[in-house]
Amino acid sequence: MKRMQEKDIPAFVQEVAATGCDICAVGPAYYTMGDSDVPRGRRRGLYKKLADIDARYGSRDHLRYQIVAHLASIGRYVDAPSPDEETWIDTEPPELAEVTPYDVAHFPTYAVLLFSEAKGVDWRKVARATLNVDPERQPERARRAWASHLARARWLATSGFGELRSDLLQ
Repeated sequence: MKRMQEKDIPAFVQEVAATGCDICAVGPAYYTMGDSDVPRGRRRGLYKKLADIDARYGSRDHLRYQIVAHLASIGRYVDAPSPDEETWIDTEPPELAEVTPYDVAHFPTYAVLLFSEAKGVDWRKVARATLNVDPERQPERARRAWASHLARARWLATSGFGELRSDLLQ
């Protein structure tokens, strides 16, 4: 399998951004590519363009930190705690109709929840691994934390992303 080279990072980022898909770093260790601000009618073409870019550059997991550093250097980032820092996951996220600092700090968590749901991963595994709540010891708390954070992730992905993106552009 083809592997992307570090020298290709700026071109890769530029090509992804040129599709209309937002690409930004989330904290010091993650990055995301989002299409929620792309009109639905253009998303099918967008996915083909992204697949072509992915095939042309190849695997890039080994360059994650370098991609994040490049995105941060060009102003495409959202601050979030380092994955090495212990981050307490509240049982329930905020229920405000606006993006909060909690949301920004837990953006990677929300992304994992949405991805896990799409892949059909058992909620108990997600609660244990992502929310640090043991569903065997605290089944009600684990289920409530998983469900409320997934609901917040869905809201952020649909309604709140525009607000988050607006904050990034200012």
